[in-house]
Amino acid sequence: MLMTMPNLAHALFSAPVELINSEMVRGFLALELEESFTLDYKRNVDAVSDTVAAMANSYGGIVLIGVDAHPKDKNLPGELVGVKAIDKDRLVSKMATTFDPPGWTPDVIPVTVDDRLLLVVRIDPDSVPRPLFHQGVVRVRLDGRNIPADRRLVYALFQQAADPVLAYTGDPRFLPDHRSATRFQRAAAPPDLVIRAAVSRPLRRDAARLRLHGTTVDALMRSLSAPSLTGAYELPERLHALVQRVGSHQDQQPWMIDPEHGNGRHVRLAAGHLVPGPHEAGIRLECSATLPNGGSSLDVLFDLLLWTGGKKIANDLWVQACYEAVRALIRHALPTLTLELFGTASIPTPPIELHIASGVQGDPWLENTLSTDLLGEPTGAGRLRGGSEHLNEELVAAGELPNAVIHALRNMALDWRYLHPNFPVLHD
Repeated sequence: MLMTMPNLAHALFSAPVELINSEMVRGFLALELEESFTLDYKRNVDAVSDTVAAMANSYGGIVLIGVDAHPKDKNLPGELVGVKAIDKDRLVSKMATTFDPPGWTPDVIPVTVDDRLLLVVRIDPDSVPRPLFHQGVVRVRLDGRNIPADRRLVYALFQQAADPVLAYTGDPRFLPDHRSATRFQRAAAPPDLVIRAAVSRPLRRDAARLRLHGTTVDALMRSLSAPSLTGAYELPERLHALVQRVGSHQDQQPWMIDPEHGNGRHVRLAAGHLVPGPHEAGIRLECSATLPNGGSSLDVLFDLLLWTGGKKIANDLWVQACYEAVRALIRHALPTLTLELFGTASIPTPPIELHIASGVQGDPWLENTLSTDLLGEPTGAGRLRGGSEHLNEELVAAGELPNAVIHALRNMALDWRYLHPNFPVLHD
């Protein structure tokens, strides 16, 4: 039995409608995939619309109708019971009249397998007018179940509708975009790639009194720097080596405060190369700390902004960059800020998000930016666009950051339709 999330690598998720046939569906069912974010089995059409709407507001996916639950595990496919020919029209009509905004319906493909008529309902998330209401409620898909979206998720879906550059499923405030270019030189070209590690720690109501004082900012800068007798906030060895690999001939700038983003509620630090000129490679590091909405949370971002100089970023380099962003956030920035603001660093780490995105406005595609040899051969059609993923909380809690980052990248690879990526070993 395969257990993956999402299951988007199989051709059933991406093949043209006219190529979906009984052999493809039979082969898919033989995998015995468990119900997940992107897959559901239904005996009949009665409760399908709710699941379609939830998937439409999440990752998309497939609902196979006419498949009974396995007698020993309800999340696995069982006997093929089939549906009636009229059920397709009934389902399409119901979705057309209960979805809001009206007019959108997914692909509903009839396929006969072993003399049983099945319906393959395929939801393409890029085609959905989000948020999609079903009977007045916005639902989203969790692992094999549908739940009503809270206010934050509804807001995120509205944000996607306004700017559908990235199929984003995390906190909308953490979405990397073309505005992620360094703020020190606004006239410079935006980075070709943004790698972001992000975290949000909810705070108590009395946290409204918290401020990012000078001593707090100084502690954050020291935590991100190598020991120095001169007082300069130079990059530590790991980040120094990363910057050297991108552009060894360029001078490295120590950590400094962005003068336009330094106050009691928000600070942004930057280091690395100055923004390179045309056809030059470079990397800029940024760390931001914010106490938004009157101090309702502590939001911390660690960004790596990369300019490629017209060349693709090497396989091991972009993977290592993802790890260094996560490591700097979890090992240094977050515990230091937690200690400075709350007097203790012994607080469980909240969920960590990892994002890979283009920094160029209007061009979300990454196939000309990233080398993808280590991903293997893609299954199905589709271009390579940005990815977002939460790190496995158990691995993070156990201190297994290399495994947590590789786990997140494997999920992104599945989103990109690569089944067998061969990521390098990461070292802490």
